[in-house]
Amino acid sequence: MKPIGRELRQRSSIKRALASATLLWFAFAGAAAQAKTCTVDLDEIQILRKEILDVVKSNMHIDKDRAAAAKRKLGDALNGGSVTVDPNDFKGILSLKGKPSPAVVQDVLARLQSIIASCQ
Repeated sequence: MKPIGRELRQRSSIKRALASATLLWFAFAGAAAQAKTCTVDLDEIQILRKEILDVVKSNMHIDKDRAAAAKRKLGDALNGGSVTVDPNDFKGILSLKGKPSPAVVQDVLARLQSIIASCQ
């Protein structure tokens, strides 16, 4: 039996790894837009995007009802309506349902970093 503290640390490191992959993806998009000249293999980008989405989809659960309710509230606010947003409305929309392979996460991060480095 694993100690609870160790399991919590593993979960938070998985969340950080997924968040890092997502942030690197957005950072790449911003870096590519700012680069003067940059040659990137579009097929490789599409493969990485698919792999990131597969990791996220296979390890995250989205509560569709809560997500739809939050989307409606935010949509009303954007359409000029007065809406109060409670942070509790967002709780429970996303939850972990598994643990991605650390090797897969590290591989994706390394490939993203090499693409970003080649464009700077």
